Amino acid sequence: MSRKVTILGAGLVGSLLAIILRKRGYEVTIYERRPDMRSASISAGKSINLAMSARGWKALDLAGLRSEIESLAIPMYGRYLHQPDGNTAFQPYSKNNEAIYSVSRGELNKKLMTLAEKNGVIIEFEHRCTEVHVENNHVHFHHNHKEKMVEADLLFGADGAFSALRKSYTHMDRVNCSQMYLEYGYKELAILPGKNGEWLMEKNALHIWPRGKYMMIALPNIDGTFTCTMFMPFEGEVSFEKLKTEKMLRSFLISSLPMPKR
Repeated sequence: MSRKVTILGAGLVGSLLAIILRKRGYEVTIYERRPDMRSASISAGKSINLAMSARGWKALDLAGLRSEIESLAIPMYGRYLHQPDGNTAFQPYSKNNEAIYSVSRGELNKKLMTLAEKNGVIIEFEHRCTEVHVENNHVHFHHNHKEKMVEADLLFGADGAFSALRKSYTHMDRVNCSQMYLEYGYKELAILPGKNGEWLMEKNALHIWPRGKYMMIALPNIDGTFTCTMFMPFEGEVSFEKLKTEKMLRSFLISSLPMPKR
């Protein structure tokens, strides 16, 4: 009888791991805090598009997903630098026309979850892990306003930045831990397509607006949009705390992060 595997988190790592383990004969159940993003009207959360290279394609080969994801991937042959004066400069990644690929994190996650279920993985949504007794792999969840306990043979934590499993380890005897916070954060923005659905910038490039202590990047999507990520200090002269209104944000974007002239 094969051992049962329990995975916390149905994100990219948890879903991919579930597929690989299921193909090796394990019984696999994933517990995910959020509702099913494939059917619920929810955001996939803040998302930096994947800029996928050979390692990413190798992982998709293991899951048997390469052919499906290739239709969603856009090759980026270099970086497009956007200067403060509005001028641009293209820097190719190689002399051999090699590329990294822009892939929507949300769309890839949906496909991985679907493939996991097709392979026999059980995904339990809206199960928030509250505590793990590491000594005996007893996992406690909050689901439908009730408490639930699961006993796992093998337990893998793929539950992200605020991992309940990692936190539970810090409560064990003779464990020292520390936590440090970065002074920088990020916000997700979007550049919408033109009137005819076309990309408003070069689609086969990773766009960067470098500005010293802050920057923005933009990666293309197949629907003509760009997923942008603005990195900036939380506090300071130029920071998120200074951008308190929509008017202030709009003025900042126009003056500091100009779009290319068409």
